[in-house]
Amino acid sequence: MENDRKNCEKNNMRLSLVLWTVLCGICMAVMLVFASNKTIVIADVSEDETGMTVDGVWPPHEEHDVLLTVQQAPGASDSFNVPLPKGIRPENVVVENRYVARELWIYIQNGDRSFYEKNVLSGDVSCIREGCLETGDDGIVLKLAMTDVMEYRSTLEGDVLTIACSRPHDLYDYTVVLDPAGGGSETGIDGYGLTEKELALEVARQVQKKFEMSNVRLYLTRTEDVDLAAEDRIALAEAVNADLYIRIGAQEDENPAVYGIQGRYNAEYFIPGFGNADLADVVTKAVTIASSNRAVGLVPSDDDSVLHDIGTVAMELSMGYLSNPQEKALLEQQSYRERLADGILNAIREACDVLGQLEREQERK
Repeated sequence: MENDRKNCEKNNMRLSLVLWTVLCGICMAVMLVFASNKTIVIADVSEDETGMTVDGVWPPHEEHDVLLTVQQAPGASDSFNVPLPKGIRPENVVVENRYVARELWIYIQNGDRSFYEKNVLSGDVSCIREGCLETGDDGIVLKLAMTDVMEYRSTLEGDVLTIACSRPHDLYDYTVVLDPAGGGSETGIDGYGLTEKELALEVARQVQKKFEMSNVRLYLTRTEDVDLAAEDRIALAEAVNADLYIRIGAQEDENPAVYGIQGRYNAEYFIPGFGNADLADVVTKAVTIASSNRAVGLVPSDDDSVLHDIGTVAMELSMGYLSNPQEKALLEQQSYRERLADGILNAIREACDVLGQLEREQERK
């Protein structure tokens, strides 16, 4: 009996060894197949997500600039190919969607400037107006001026980077534009040791950082302290066919005791179902609850407000009074700004849920 048991154990061990050998062989074969036809997804980021520093000014077309050659390929549709120099690895490439300026930047670490004097971008290049190359600190940047705001999906196979282009609503159920007030020379409310433009931008960045809704695309009208005309803010909302537009800022009052959260809306533009006043109510309530502050009501927007030129559901949020010393002290705190951002996120989520419910009800009719 003892010998039979030992023989059985030996046979089991041999069988296990054979099975593991076969399994390892299969895995190696699969790895070799993938290695010979490897397609790697490249990191696509928006301008507010990259930490790379390259001059943001479109370079002049002088003799020392490399103007990129683009070539339409017969039958190509919705994607184009960017050849890469030999030896460029996936981690050396970042594709950045600079949607506010309608530009696409491709960072290539250790890239060869002369390579693009001889090689062309090909495929469906109808979305590219022009392209040029700029030298960075540790490589090159291909800067493409695009015809419109697009979303990009990039893959690397061999030495070719393929970039697929889509309209925002082809990939997402809803698009939301978050517009931090001011920027550059437009400081907004000032004179209290904290400017409106600084507060608005910081909260907008927090919203972007925390944003996790897979079916909603969030766009910021600005991600840096730069001048931005009202026309550019409106143009972005139109280009992405925004479902919601939320402008954030602050306000002041002659009475320093006044404080709280306030929502403004365009009362002249009526949208059935879920309109401007409805969005203003949702956002004001959500931010008031998240910040543990108080709401000071909803009011129609001023006649010169950008809201009067936005052709979608829109509102403007005042996150507090800089003229109130206690509230200003709160607005300077990072933890409080994060709570404001949480409230805006909750409002976007709730508003998109309402839009979805209205769409489903409309489909059932």
